[in-house]
Amino acid sequence: MPIETSNLEEIKPQWRAKLEDGLSPSTRAKRRLLLVVSTVSLIAVILGLFPTKIEALGIEIETKNQRDLLLLLALVNTYAMFGFLLYAWSDLLLLARIHKNANTGYINEFVFGRASVWEKLNHKIRIMFDFIAPVCFGAYALHRIYETTQLFASR
Repeated sequence: MPIETSNLEEIKPQWRAKLEDGLSPSTRAKRRLLLVVSTVSLIAVILGLFPTKIEALGIEIETKNQRDLLLLLALVNTYAMFGFLLYAWSDLLLLARIHKNANTGYINEFVFGRASVWEKLNHKIRIMFDFIAPVCFGAYALHRIYETTQLFASR
């Protein structure tokens, strides 16, 4: 979706890319990993879908080992969250630098408060969707894993 400026000034390509998509491809991949791992963790915890036997490998998982499986999921979830936060922080710093150094076109209007209400709302919703929601989802999954491991520990 192209960005139009009110005074038809040209927007430099790197600025245009950041306005259209605030996440770099590597950050988007880390975000996807975080969402997938968190979803798998929540499915395991909420629905109680713990494997009891893996016939292909000849492994039978006891109840105490299910707690270890949850701890492994928690470690992978923590890794995915840390990776996403690290990459997202870089993207946010780049966006801040672009906004700080911008002095023409759409970015200048947005930075100095002349953007429309809808543009400002869109910007805030995208920040929430791209950066905040995945971290909250991952934190919720870690919290549910912690609660479930405490249940296993009390058995």
